[in-house]
Amino acid sequence: MRVFVPFSHRLFKQGVVPFAVMALSLGGPAYGVGQEQDESQKNHRVHHHGKHHAGAQAHAKEVKAAKAKAGAGKGSPHAAKHGGGAARNRALERKAAAAAAAASAAKAAHPAPPAVPDNVGTETKLPLPRFASMRADRVYMRRGPGERYPIDWVYHRRGYPVKIEREFGVWRLVEDSDGQKGWVHQVTLHSSRSFLIPGSSSYDGDASKVSITGHADSRIVTYRSAGEVARGQNRDVPLMSSEKPDQKIVALLEPGTVGTIKACPQGLSWCHVTVRGYDGWVERRLLWGLLPDEIIQPD
Repeated sequence: MRVFVPFSHRLFKQGVVPFAVMALSLGGPAYGVGQEQDESQKNHRVHHHGKHHAGAQAHAKEVKAAKAKAGAGKGSPHAAKHGGGAARNRALERKAAAAAAAASAAKAAHPAPPAVPDNVGTETKLPLPRFASMRADRVYMRRGPGERYPIDWVYHRRGYPVKIEREFGVWRLVEDSDGQKGWVHQVTLHSSRSFLIPGSSSYDGDASKVSITGHADSRIVTYRSAGEVARGQNRDVPLMSSEKPDQKIVALLEPGTVGTIKACPQGLSWCHVTVRGYDGWVERRLLWGLLPDEIIQPD
C-alpha cells in the first residue's frame, strides 16, 4: 500500500527540509538577535561617549574659567614677568635707599676723625718736633724706618738727646746736635728730658766710642778758676748755683757733656739741670735739647 507523502515531508525525510529549517532557524533569528545586540551596543557607546564628551566639555569650561579668573588677577604671563621684574627693582631700590640712610646715620653718629696735622705725630698724636732721650747705651740709627735698612751710626750714650721729627709705625726719624738724621726704634727712646753742651770735645778717653759714633759721649765735669772763665779761655759752660745774681760757679761743663733737665720755668732764661750728681743752673741758650721758648715744669 502506498501512502502519499507530501513533497515537504519527503524533503524533510531526505534531509533537505532540516537544512532549510536549520538555515531558517539559524539565519533568520540569529541575524535579528545580532542586529539587536549591535544596536544596543551602539546606543550604549553613543550614550557613554556623549556622557564622556559632555563631561570633558564641562571640565574644559571649568579650566578655562579658572584660567580666565587667574588671568584677571595676575594679567598675562608676559605682563606678570615684567611686573615681577619691576617689583624686584623697586625692592632693590628700597633696600639701597635704606642702606644709604643707615650709612648716613652711622656717619652722623660716628664722624670721621679729623686729619692729623703735620705738627702732630701720626702714631702718638704728640707734638712734632719734640725732644726725647736715648734709653740705652747702644742705639742704632738706620737710613730708613725698618731693620732692612743699613745702620749709619751707633750711639753709646744713655740719655743722649735727640729731636723727633717724624713717626712711622714703631720708628722715629730723629736728628742729633750735629744735624745727623736717621731712624731709630721707639723702644730705644725715652720721654725724659736731657741736654747736651754743644761743641767739639777735648775728651781723650776711650777713642773707640767717639770714632764709632762721631757724635759725642758724656763729657766729664771739669773745674776752672773764675779768672779763666771770665777771660773766655775755653768753651766750657759754667754750672751756676742758682739763677739769681748772687750765683756762684759750681762746675764747668765741657762740650759734649750730657745731663738731665729738671726745669725751665716760664719767664726765665735759665734752666735747672743735674750732671753726675752736680746740681745747678745753666743759661738755656747754651743748651741743646730745647725748643725755642719751651717751658719745662719741675717734677
